[in-house]
Amino acid sequence: MRIIKPAAAVIIFLVVMSLIGDFKSTDAKSHEKEVYLYEGKENLQCLYYDERDFVNIKNFEVKDVKGSIRGCILPHHLIAADLIHEVFQNAGSQYETVVLIGPDHESINKGKVFTTLKDWQTPMGILETDTEITHELLKDSFVLTDDEKLTKEHSASGIIPFIKHYMGDVKVVTLVLTKQVKSEDMDKMIENLYESVDAEKTLFIAAVDFSHYLNLESAEKMDLITMKAIEDRDIKKIISFTNYNLDSPPSVAALLKMMSKLNADNTYLLNHSNSELVLKIKTNETTSYLTYLFCGD
Repeated sequence: MRIIKPAAAVIIFLVVMSLIGDFKSTDAKSHEKEVYLYEGKENLQCLYYDERDFVNIKNFEVKDVKGSIRGCILPHHLIAADLIHEVFQNAGSQYETVVLIGPDHESINKGKVFTTLKDWQTPMGILETDTEITHELLKDSFVLTDDEKLTKEHSASGIIPFIKHYMGDVKVVTLVLTKQVKSEDMDKMIENLYESVDAEKTLFIAAVDFSHYLNLESAEKMDLITMKAIEDRDIKKIISFTNYNLDSPPSVAALLKMMSKLNADNTYLLNHSNSELVLKIKTNETTSYLTYLFCGD
């Protein structure tokens, strides 16, 4: 029997715990030592900011697309930060407003959409909320402000620093959607947004993660089904999807509805990956990532 020396045992233990820790951070990479906290109360905090996501950023090849980029889909899992950077590098910085749409993972208040009138405090400076557009949306009873929810919701506060880093002084409208948003309410929200924004100067983002809880092989099969529905703009099918396909069907449906109104008919798959491929850890439960650009004249 081979005896492992104490020093070697400690090293092995630390390596294993490090790998486990990285995998457990799949939902939101919020390492305590790296978390960004702003002591003031007047602005929202970016709880999931990790400075390591903004060090030695890769330079990605910009995809050749037809028309202007009006919308995109990107992950909110920060282990997929490279994919998020790739989308923003493709989108550019020519916008004045960003509408960020993502899931309310709790979805306790069924059928509601949550937003904020407060600005975001990021490590790169303040990212202002477009209060004029947000006030218009709040005229509907199903849209509510909830600053605490948006601060804690990583589909929102995890992406805000990327917006500030790449787009500087744009204004943002932040929306998190419960899974039970009614179709007629979604249509009303999209119509209000369409009437309120300058389409030529606005980027719509859906921060969504795709197949959950399946092994890599099964997740990739499910991704093919999801990709076809997105590329066919099959809203009815997308709304019927479960977590095996994606974590926020309403967010993707809302984005696609807006893209149709903006005549952003050109759809480009930018990237397709999975948490197992990113972390290089074999597991029976993975999360997959799809990134898209939607373009039109």
